[in-house]
Amino acid sequence: MAPKPGSAPPADFAARDLPIETVPASTTFVRIHRSSLAALYFGTSGDNRFDDPEGHYGVCYAARSLAGAFVETCLREVGVTLVPLSRLAERSATELVATAELRLVELHGPGLARVGATAAVSSGTYDISQPWSRAIHGHPANVDGIVYRSNHDNGELCVALFDRCRDRLRPGSRTGLMADRAALAELLDRYRIGLS
Repeated sequence: MAPKPGSAPPADFAARDLPIETVPASTTFVRIHRSSLAALYFGTSGDNRFDDPEGHYGVCYAARSLAGAFVETCLREVGVTLVPLSRLAERSATELVATAELRLVELHGPGLARVGATAAVSSGTYDISQPWSRAIHGHPANVDGIVYRSNHDNGELCVALFDRCRDRLRPGSRTGLMADRAALAELLDRYRIGLS
């Protein structure tokens, strides 16, 4: 059975001009991670949306805002109304700072049609999104990653950064999620989430 249009990169993908957002130096992203681990981490497990299905390159996930990072990291279970306090207590939010220009493929908005994709790439199963990651990583444009809409709040933009840009990122300010009670209360209210 042939894949649905947009669910897999088209045969001519390598020849297409990619919709690229140029991210200037000093741009910041927000990454939520376990406090015991480094913020700048490029995973190869294959367990996340834009991981390389063959594990040859690593991917670091972050968001344009604290809300985007929070919903993608702490509220991954669909329909959840309570989040364990222990989950939040062991996590920090760290700014990742671009120390040089980054080039990210716009896998949202009109960028979807330009590359031959649909929104399923950021909201469907990983067997759809991971081949897209591999095709984008291998494209002759040699981009640094992907910018896409959060699956859990499509008003938020997230990024999947390839390990080839590791030397153009540095961790910035870091705050425990429980340390800024006002920011946490705002996030819980935004998503109507309680603590357990």
